[in-house]
Amino acid sequence: MSQTFSRQELYDLVWSTPILKLAERFGISDRGLAKTCERFHIAVPGRGYWAKVEAGQPATKTPLWKTDNPAYQTIEIGGARHQGNPQLTFAAKAAHEAVLAARQRPVAKLNRPEVRKPAVEPCAATKRETEVEPPAPVAFEFVKRPHATIMGIVLELRNAIPDRDGGISIKGIRVHEGSRTRIITFLHHLAIALELRSVSLGQDEAGLKAEILPDIIRFEILEGRTLERHEPTPSELRKEMEYQRRRDFANRRGQWLPPDHFYPEYDYHYSSRLSFEVHNWADGARKKWSDGKRQTLEGVLDSIADGVLYHLHFDKARREKRQEEERRWQHMALRRELHKRRNDREQKRIRFLAELADYQREAANLKVIIASASAVLAQAEPEYRRMIDWAKDRLAHLEDQNALGPLTANLKLQNLFPESDELFDPEGDPP
Repeated sequence: MSQTFSRQELYDLVWSTPILKLAERFGISDRGLAKTCERFHIAVPGRGYWAKVEAGQPATKTPLWKTDNPAYQTIEIGGARHQGNPQLTFAAKAAHEAVLAARQRPVAKLNRPEVRKPAVEPCAATKRETEVEPPAPVAFEFVKRPHATIMGIVLELRNAIPDRDGGISIKGIRVHEGSRTRIITFLHHLAIALELRSVSLGQDEAGLKAEILPDIIRFEILEGRTLERHEPTPSELRKEMEYQRRRDFANRRGQWLPPDHFYPEYDYHYSSRLSFEVHNWADGARKKWSDGKRQTLEGVLDSIADGVLYHLHFDKARREKRQEEERRWQHMALRRELHKRRNDREQKRIRFLAELADYQREAANLKVIIASASAVLAQAEPEYRRMIDWAKDRLAHLEDQNALGPLTANLKLQNLFPESDELFDPEGDPP
């Protein structure tokens, strides 16, 4: 049974009880508990800590790392629930809700006729048996008209040429030629199950895919096989012996024949057991379904379809989260850029007003100098009179700069005080 703790509660537990005993109490391994603490950034006692405590010696206790992230605040331990990455809890929750919503959708599901074959042929002995045999694995009837979305895959499967071991391979599928009809039938019913969940089944250069655009997941269907040493047939042995005889004869005549092989060293033996595996990654989600002693892929078709839907909505939630974070980042980057430009403009305004004040002070000083020079200008030397003439020209220039017309034109040119402020941020200065 699972138990839920806060980070502080779990921290207090692992620092008050040895982690081995604590893990036994929770019904999990000590390594699993340590990984959970690591995942949620909870420090655990190091080697020698409990020995110091038992000896009454001072032992250093690592403080709990502080975080405001809500994904780290609740921890569930024990039970079958997979903790997963707390940063992706939102995606797992969205995917789980999408699967539940698809199950509750009021859509009339198509009937899929099932064929249950007995494990042995009935005979007099079996008829007399009173024991009830467990149900045989589920299989589907042959499909005459496959679903439209898989017609390209069906044509490719039917036209595939088996290799020497009887295997056929197309993008996303590798099975024995004897499983060709079963694969077509399974894909037909899978396409129907996915269609009921608003998912499209298809194939492209990368292999098999299921999609709710723009999100796509990849998967493959494989038949189990084993590699065994090839047992040469009598015909192959005769060919090898005949070639070796000709090669020995050629050697005696001073000729050379290149080596040749008349049978492979190993053979692939297909098991007739199929597996369906999703290539995409989703935290804590099932990725693989396989034939077993009491089940077939056909018997877990709805589970496979729900799993595909889960992976698609998990990827959708992650994509939307990334897009939201990208928009937020871009928005914050724009605000910071506006803030920087506002600061730059503020410095320009300060410099402009400082220059204006300097001009006015200089003009006032020049007026005083020119006024006091008028009393002695008649007796002054030419150099002094030229200085006063220059001061008068400088004063005229400064007065022109301080005049309303040129001052306004300069303000408009530098756009220091616009009527409509393009740098305005209604949210204020960014953090």
